[in-house]
Amino acid sequence: MTRITPITDRSQLPPERQAEWDAVFARLGRVRGPLGVMLNSAGLATGFATIMAQTHADGVVSDAIHELAILAVAHEDDAPYQWTAHIARARETGVSDAAIEILRTGGDHSALDADERDVIEAARQLCRTNHLGQTLYDALVARHGDRWLMLVIATIGLYRMVATFNNAYEVDPLPGDDQPGGRDAYRAA
Repeated sequence: MTRITPITDRSQLPPERQAEWDAVFARLGRVRGPLGVMLNSAGLATGFATIMAQTHADGVVSDAIHELAILAVAHEDDAPYQWTAHIARARETGVSDAAIEILRTGGDHSALDADERDVIEAARQLCRTNHLGQTLYDALVARHGDRWLMLVIATIGLYRMVATFNNAYEVDPLPGDDQPGGRDAYRAA
């Protein structure tokens, strides 16, 4: 059960703050999860939604890679809401079933194609050590360029913050058949 009442409707905010709801909705087309929680603090959700939109607005990073990075963080940071909020979109954008299963279980990702493998590895390194190894950094810059890597790293960092909000406030996972498993399943790796 979510620890704080999320703002799920514009009318929950006083009139002088309803523009915040409008701004978040205009950016993302919905208000739920961490943004509903953040709307409990004036100004927080609007800035966050702006940064969220910037991580993939220009198409430099494909939607599939963007969603893969989000799911990788969901696994690493034990964030079931984040998983349930992004799993369908990940499939729609072309994240492979093999990558999804590896993320769900924390399994070996070495057999995946280079981009899926390397994005999962980048998320794992950053989530586990707060560092990105030079070899992986060099490989990703050589293959995709500085801007691409900057946006992937921004996505990983941003969704670590999302996981922090979701987990601290115990935001309930969305209902559905594709649940990430319990903490033991997440931490099997």
